[in-house]
Amino acid sequence: MDGIVYNIQRMSTKDGPGLRTTVFLKGCPLHCPWCSNPESQSFKPQLMVFANLCSGCGRCEQVCPHGAVARIGDACNRDRALCRDCGACAEICPTRAREMSGKRMGVEEVMRVVDSDSLFYGNSGGGVTFGGGEPSAAGDFLLALLDASARRGYHICLDTCGVCEPSRFREIMEKVELFLYDCKHMNPEEHKRLTGRDNAVILENLRGIFTAGKEVRIRVPLMPGINDTDENIAAMAEFLHQYGKHEVDVLPCHTFGHSKYAALNLPDPVMKPYQPEELTAALERFARHDLKVTIC
Repeated sequence: MDGIVYNIQRMSTKDGPGLRTTVFLKGCPLHCPWCSNPESQSFKPQLMVFANLCSGCGRCEQVCPHGAVARIGDACNRDRALCRDCGACAEICPTRAREMSGKRMGVEEVMRVVDSDSLFYGNSGGGVTFGGGEPSAAGDFLLALLDASARRGYHICLDTCGVCEPSRFREIMEKVELFLYDCKHMNPEEHKRLTGRDNAVILENLRGIFTAGKEVRIRVPLMPGINDTDENIAAMAEFLHQYGKHEVDVLPCHTFGHSKYAALNLPDPVMKPYQPEELTAALERFARHDLKVTIC
């Protein structure tokens, strides 16, 4: 059993309680315009070219089997029409101007990395977190990773957008102790316009988590003028209050990772971060609707 992993972050403190190892699985059914990890969306390994780091040494030209290296001034970029994302150039790049995002790994190969930090889990109340992309999109590979983690007695957290067939999600839910669950927009049409999918299955799976009594933290990636309106926050509060939930984690808009769009030859979404007074006003709207906010 194997799948594509694009990062394993060790000693993480942002993806659940305690010290954690976070395994990022590649591929996501949503295409959020504010995504700070655009390399997580594709289900295939991708070459990322950071032209600003290129020294112009030319080693990539020597090893590229497809003649896809294109010089622009003193830097070596690539011809997208010829590049096959094979990664030969990334293996020899001395400045890390060329990197592969995504590596096919087996379950035990992943778990060897997770196991290497196991001493810290017990001492800190931590464990392993699976994120993405959307980890549930990895199918049986995720289930095998969850089973391997459970056998070791690790606390398991899933960072998810909730886009998953409900019967499969129920199977996943049985193996997870804590969910970090994205809530992007309450209006189904607006959700589809923004991400490419409506939110019907997302809300269905969230109801399932609430009904099962699973531990969950609602995470709101907050975007100016997009999902921070009083109307949207009111609808979110109404939904959550039905299940006795009055707390959300807010992730304010930022521009971290936007250099990755150029590295992937993708258009930059040009999201504008909050000014302090704008963020304060948005947070006040949550308070008016009886939602306690934690900034993440």
